[in-house]
Amino acid sequence: MDPVSIAAVGWGISVAGWLVSPIISELLKKSFPYLGFHSSRRLSKLESKILQLKLMLEVVEASPHRARLEQWMKELKYAFYKAQDILDAIDYHKLESSIIYQTGDSSSGSSDGKSVFPYFRCNTIKDVGTMKAFNVPAELRRKLKATIDQIEKLINEGHKLLVLLKSPTSSDNVVRAPQVRPKKTTSAAPTAVFGRDGDLELIRQMLHDKHVDDKSSSTTKCYSVIGIHGIPGSGKTTLAQYVCESIRKDSHFNLVMWIHVSQNFSVDTILFEMLEIASGRKMDRLSNLEMMQKGLEEQLSGKRFFLVLDNVWKGVSEHQLDLLLHPLKAGCEGSKILVTTRFADAARDLGAQNLVPIREMDKEQYVLMFMHYALDGAIISDQASMVEHECIGRKIAGKLGGSPLAARTVAGQLRRRLDIGFWRRTLNRDLLKDTMGALWWSYQQLEEPVRQCFTYCSMFPRRYQLERGELVHLWMAQGFVETTDVTEDIEDVGNDYFEELLSCSFIQSIGNDTTGCGIFKIHDLLYDLAGKVAGSDSFRIDKGVGEIPRDVRHLFIESYDSEVLRDQVLKLKTLRTLFMSSGSDGMAAQDLEGLLKGLKKLRVLHVNFRNREKILLPACIGEMKLLRYIFFTGDIIRVTLPPAFGKLYHLQKFGAPTCCLGFSADKQMSNLTNLRYMHTMNTLDFPNVGRLKLLRTLNTFTVRTDTGYEIQQLEHLNSIRGHLLLYGLEAIKSKEEAGQAMLANKVYVSHLELEWSYGHESSNSLVENQEEGRTRDPPGAILEALRPPLELTSLSIRNYHGSTYPSWLSGQRDTLQNLQHLHFSNCNGSDAPPKLRELRSRLRNLSISDCSWNSLPDNMEHLKSLEELNIMSCKNFLSLPKLPVSLERLSLMDWNGSDTPPKIGELLVKLHRLQIYSCSWNSLPENMELLTSLEELAIDDCKNILLLPILPRTLSQISAIVINITLDGQNYNDSPLSHEATVAAAGCFFPGRLRSACTLPSPDAGSSSCGTSRTDGSDPGPDLPLPTRSARDGCTRGVAARFGQGGGGTSASGARPRRRNDSGTSAGSRATLAARPRAEDPDPDADLDPAAAVLGPD
Repeated sequence: MDPVSIAAVGWGISVAGWLVSPIISELLKKSFPYLGFHSSRRLSKLESKILQLKLMLEVVEASPHRARLEQWMKELKYAFYKAQDILDAIDYHKLESSIIYQTGDSSSGSSDGKSVFPYFRCNTIKDVGTMKAFNVPAELRRKLKATIDQIEKLINEGHKLLVLLKSPTSSDNVVRAPQVRPKKTTSAAPTAVFGRDGDLELIRQMLHDKHVDDKSSSTTKCYSVIGIHGIPGSGKTTLAQYVCESIRKDSHFNLVMWIHVSQNFSVDTILFEMLEIASGRKMDRLSNLEMMQKGLEEQLSGKRFFLVLDNVWKGVSEHQLDLLLHPLKAGCEGSKILVTTRFADAARDLGAQNLVPIREMDKEQYVLMFMHYALDGAIISDQASMVEHECIGRKIAGKLGGSPLAARTVAGQLRRRLDIGFWRRTLNRDLLKDTMGALWWSYQQLEEPVRQCFTYCSMFPRRYQLERGELVHLWMAQGFVETTDVTEDIEDVGNDYFEELLSCSFIQSIGNDTTGCGIFKIHDLLYDLAGKVAGSDSFRIDKGVGEIPRDVRHLFIESYDSEVLRDQVLKLKTLRTLFMSSGSDGMAAQDLEGLLKGLKKLRVLHVNFRNREKILLPACIGEMKLLRYIFFTGDIIRVTLPPAFGKLYHLQKFGAPTCCLGFSADKQMSNLTNLRYMHTMNTLDFPNVGRLKLLRTLNTFTVRTDTGYEIQQLEHLNSIRGHLLLYGLEAIKSKEEAGQAMLANKVYVSHLELEWSYGHESSNSLVENQEEGRTRDPPGAILEALRPPLELTSLSIRNYHGSTYPSWLSGQRDTLQNLQHLHFSNCNGSDAPPKLRELRSRLRNLSISDCSWNSLPDNMEHLKSLEELNIMSCKNFLSLPKLPVSLERLSLMDWNGSDTPPKIGELLVKLHRLQIYSCSWNSLPENMELLTSLEELAIDDCKNILLLPILPRTLSQISAIVINITLDGQNYNDSPLSHEATVAAAGCFFPGRLRSACTLPSPDAGSSSCGTSRTDGSDPGPDLPLPTRSARDGCTRGVAARFGQGGGGTSASGARPRRRNDSGTSAGSRATLAARPRAEDPDPDADLDPAAAVLGPD
């Protein structure tokens, strides 16, 4: 926590965050019905007192009774959390009773062996799960009543304190106490930079000046240090990023390194990060400091580097600074270090003699920045209204003290509410006098659930990289995200909260991770605000941790220590979140049981394991009645779930994405009726998955005839999304069964795969089922009934042996208007292809493999958006129809029905990649020179192709396995040419486009030659040479270039090329020629008249 920034904010912030809202009223409203109270009159009285308490908390910062108030607030908070736990326990028993009633399985009952039926009474099935049908266990009722009575007592005590404080009880009379707060606040790097061009040029001059530091210095260093300093939120980091962006555009520095230092100054961490950046590769953590120093010295040797140390704090010892700076002496003269810090002394400690204070922004630039965040992209009906908004906006900007962060946060709030009345009220607020007032005011504008979500983020380390989905799931697990609208998705509500925080800069985007997912962070000052509001609710464990507060609710572990776990963590009986960083050392599997037995109030358990662990979850996990979120990271081999796992009725998410999942008993898994996410390497293979109606992740479902695995299990799983593979469809007996899957209602599924088992036997007519005395519907009727959602973007049909294709595919019934990718594989029930008439608008990719069709679908030219067509092993295909002009990529494989190649079509003016594999043709298709956009040509295992036709000049890359070539009367058919050399002859056909990577060997060569010498014997350097003049002339005298395996040819390594793999691409290495004409080259065709005759048109 930054004491400089936060000390003057006031005590009210830290204690009032969750109380100054209807949150207590909501808790009481949930509790009273279980206790038999008439809630309306009682709530009305309490809500009036709660409102008065809210007003009290806004004026008590300077109260002499502060200590008494703090104790009162602590007791009220404890009672509130206790009541929440009791209500969750009641909900657990309610779920348990409902599950037992529906399944009739008493083994799913209470873990203490007692029957739960006394808690449940109902006369009809529709009574199940209703409050009227549920009897609260007597012990829980007693605890709940005592806790609610305590809350009411504390509210009444707090109300009496109003008289003691002589505080106003009406909002009309509230006069807020003056507060001393900093003038500036922090700011994330904006999408646009305002008013910093002068600072940028000043720092650039310093960076290019070899003598920035005092020339009279007695020590000689290769680097100098520049310091940017200013208060939080003034834009130090933004300016440093602006400098970095500018400096990368020139070549003055050989190496640019950016290190975020933070308050927890660690020499080991900083050196390790510098070493990784300097080496350009991910490295294993080095435990030896001297090895890191030496490694960094080697990487910096001979390089002029630019190092940014962002957010350096004061108080770093001289010894630590010496350890950090020592290896930097290995760099070249002119290297620079740029330091950003809140404290000028921190920069001076690092040796900075040139300090750049952050200037106050020019007022006009500041207003432009404020209006950019307040009105950019806003839709305002008329010009007069826009002028009024701009006028009021300029006045509001003038009250923010020039803080970039305050401008962004306040403007973000204004942008969300464009009504002019709100803008006028904002202008008249006193809290906009300074930056912390602005931030606190913006925080108060958030709805209470959003405030809770934001405050929860204080658990993570400063500038921790947050992922949207994970954060929303954590909020859900804590109960911060709720909705009373049964049609509203709780994830959507959570994402709305996230967007609200993002829009007003409480959460800020910092780009994407390696997988393309967005990552976010909380800027420093807002992070301090969240920490102040959270108080003792959140805590982080790092190296050298002291005493952990006993009343902490949310714990983040950066550095795992088994002794700290045993001696302190297991004593935190009110802990709700245990989140272990994936970068921590990791927990041993044997420590897990003690953790589960000791922390029964956990809602979130995120554990990182060490070594290659096989984890058998202990049976005591079934006693974790409040647990909603479990996630395991680390080097885990397998996680086995015990039968008791099925008692986690509140569980929403389970993740062990790096390992496979095993079940000691799988029948209980269907009791997890609140489960929404299951992330593992294998599929969810347990019966009655259809009971998990909230499930959103189901990558694969295997249909079986066994009870609990029928296709009807999917009927109510309408929340599943993304990818869905349905396998074993031959187990479906009738179209009625298939229709019960209700696939059309799975509107969030984007990629659907329908797959019959390979080699299954099926009939296209009604088949008598001997066992059941009924007929089995043909595959065509089954597929017709498996109508997918209209929103589908990708569809695959595999191993289908039906004689007809469904109407929903041809557009006769509904239309898959969003379908972009369509794949047929091993569809052998008919010679006729399906009709695709209505897919013309969006279809981009069509793949057909091992199908018995005698042609492609009709009217292919009408697929106006088709970009890629792949055809593999379709033995009945003899020709290609007219293809759409939009086609860009064409792949033909195992085309062995004819020696004559199909006509590709002269209108394919956009085709830039052509791949031909294992085809029996005796030549390439005609009119290849008319493919005027062709850039890549790949040919593999086409033994009968004897001659290359005229090829287009656009071609820049050819790949092939082996080419047998005749050159200057010598046959190279059996020469052990390298793959690069075998394609060299192709270069003579296109001397202006292709350059050989190797020269051809002499005819009597015993091994391949991979030299790169020019005809004049000079060293070609990094450029690729053209073939010799004799080679070019030899190729142009009508010599055949035959592509094939030929004569036992081998690669340069002596190994035969591998056979193609199942995907239809060559598994062997191919020669690849890729060259770009150089501007300085003379016209390569000037003296090659014969070659010019075989060149296609430009």
